[in-house]
Amino acid sequence: MKILYIHGFNSAGYGDKINHLKEAFGPENIIAPTLPYQPDKAMKLLEFLTDSIKDKDKLYIFGTSLGGFYALYLADKFKIKAVLINPSIDPYKSLQKQVGPQKNFKTGEEYYFSQENLESLKNFYVKDLSSLKNLVYVYLDEEDELLDSKETAKYFDGFHVVMYPGGNHRFTHMKELIEDFKKMEAL
Repeated sequence: MKILYIHGFNSAGYGDKINHLKEAFGPENIIAPTLPYQPDKAMKLLEFLTDSIKDKDKLYIFGTSLGGFYALYLADKFKIKAVLINPSIDPYKSLQKQVGPQKNFKTGEEYYFSQENLESLKNFYVKDLSSLKNLVYVYLDEEDELLDSKETAKYFDGFHVVMYPGGNHRFTHMKELIEDFKKMEAL
């Protein structure tokens, strides 16, 4: 089993969530790149990594926030299982206020998130979710201060959705998520 972990906007391929995954599944089974901030470049890298895994039925994609949006796209394109953690369902809308100078919270990289970067997100929307209901698990913290967890739960109606009380956008229930995921996948 391999897990490709996709971080969110202004984050990086290391941190608490990844540490929990490494502890639960072994560090050799976790692929967690720090992505370019440009959505097109990030997706090219993610598609390359996903396509490079030979045994795709043993690959899971985990994504948080913007990474959840990317994970949904990859699940649809490659027909593989994905775990979405406080996913962004409409990053074109939620990231509009981020156009301008940015500084990555983890790496310290300074860059300019352009309108063109924002527009490129439109290329990765999944128009029909119906074929993904058996491939996608959604985990939400009810008190996510950046994304509306109730709206997200409605968007994924009919999917395996777990909403934990409390929490925040950083997602505070990783241990519980891993336990539920292992049960769902009989791992």
